[in-house]
Amino acid sequence: MNPLHRKTKMKSDAAAFVFTLVALFVVVATPAQAQIPTPTVLYEFQGAPTDAPNPFGAMAQGRDGNLYGTGTARGANFRGGVWKITPSGTETLLVSFPSTYNNCQGLTLGMDGNFYGDCFGGGAHNLGLIYRVTPAGVLTDLHDFDGLANDGTPFQGPPVLGPDGNLYGQTGNSNTLSGSIYRITPAGVYKNLNALSGGYSLPSPLTFGSDGNLYTTVATAPVFGNRGAVVRITTGGAIKTVYGFVDTTGSFPNSGVIQGTDGKLYGTTSFGGAHGNGTIYKVSTAGAFTELHSTDNPTGPANYNDLLQATNGDFYGAGFGGGTGNQGDIYELTSADVFSSFLLDQSTKAALGNQPAAPLMQHTNGTIFGTNSTGGSPFPAQGTFFSLNIGASPFIRLVSPVPAGIEGSQIGILGQKFSASSVVKFGGVTAMTKVLTGSTFILATVPGGALTGSVTVTTGTTTLTSNQTFKVKPTLKTFTPVSGPVGTLVTITGTGLKQASKVMFNGTSASFTVKSDTQITATVRTGATSGKIAVTTTGGTITSSTSFTVN
Repeated sequence: MNPLHRKTKMKSDAAAFVFTLVALFVVVATPAQAQIPTPTVLYEFQGAPTDAPNPFGAMAQGRDGNLYGTGTARGANFRGGVWKITPSGTETLLVSFPSTYNNCQGLTLGMDGNFYGDCFGGGAHNLGLIYRVTPAGVLTDLHDFDGLANDGTPFQGPPVLGPDGNLYGQTGNSNTLSGSIYRITPAGVYKNLNALSGGYSLPSPLTFGSDGNLYTTVATAPVFGNRGAVVRITTGGAIKTVYGFVDTTGSFPNSGVIQGTDGKLYGTTSFGGAHGNGTIYKVSTAGAFTELHSTDNPTGPANYNDLLQATNGDFYGAGFGGGTGNQGDIYELTSADVFSSFLLDQSTKAALGNQPAAPLMQHTNGTIFGTNSTGGSPFPAQGTFFSLNIGASPFIRLVSPVPAGIEGSQIGILGQKFSASSVVKFGGVTAMTKVLTGSTFILATVPGGALTGSVTVTTGTTTLTSNQTFKVKPTLKTFTPVSGPVGTLVTITGTGLKQASKVMFNGTSASFTVKSDTQITATVRTGATSGKIAVTTTGGTITSSTSFTVN
């Protein structure tokens, strides 16, 4: 039962990669940045009425610091259920799915503290449903899919949280559609945003970019030789191709994309590349593509789960297939382009499990956690929950896919060891209003004068920092006067104006002075024409709702 590790070093150049097999060996120690750590099994799911084995789909960290996920088997009704598990591995079956639910996979934490998921089958029409489950185990059916043109059938995992607090998801094939993108409110109000026609089909899991748009991959896309594409979708449903895949550097995406800290999108393909077995890649939101690693099955992954970028900057993934005996693996791609994998096979099945059917996730304690859908011991174990210690420090995570907000908005913060004396700061400015839930969640109000930057929580001598930069979005409330000739001094009021970098009158730059976080004065320059005023800060750009008239 000796696990195997594999490590390779790649060139960054997308046109030429040197793939070097460095080692296949039994692990004795874990040198820094040399190989992926050995996973540690913390819990083995059992085929019993009080458990929901065969874990599938994304896990979510709750406000209580525990992890929540779904199993597709057993439970009280042989339909699986939702389980809760502590970071140390103590598992509780939260709720068994009713017999009317079928093939439910993965959860997303909502801004309200509840979890949201979908089922690929069951519901009123036996075509799937979207549900909500509370941390106490109260289960509510929010929407039943009907497979018609305004609906579809669920596909590829749970809906994702949007910056507006709603949930967004995708459907697969139905009688009339090749897929669609939908939005549903926490109360269950459902709307189909885009029926994927015109050659687009079968979207992968969605992710929100920092620009507020959705990004995903599709199996087919117009113009690009039917090899798949990365696409951008607005929250209004407009779709645009970002990049079309080609065989030489990877084709047929088998996961969605995530956005890295550098703003690029990262994902995997199942075919193409130097070995014909797929690639790990990055692509800018403007479509500039770079191949990062070419997979060499059977000793490499077959990637069917989204990537994770941990706080150390490296990328981690779990492949359902690939590896020895096609049992999957757990892998790492460092920022220095060093690839290593932990191969899962029949020899590791009893000890570690195999065939991971969920993306890895990083808890705010710094540890990476994952699940294997099968294996474990003693019999009849059916899947495992494991940890991956990468030596990362604890941090805080904001409950928002797009870490941005105006002054006065409320932001959820996940972490640990919080107390009533904890001090929350946005870009170094203290939040005076906060609500503590236990020791693992804070609801904080963005203070006046907050600055774009990291969010920190200081408790005693310990300071935890967010894994994302929080942008303080500006507002523009009034400007006076509303008209005047060139040379007029205009007073602009709003919030979040302290970090202003540009003021424009209908596209023409103006000289300006920041008076305070709530006030700017700007002088109308020669060449300015009548139109709206725009103020740009480090948190974004805001445009006035009315126009300034140049006399």
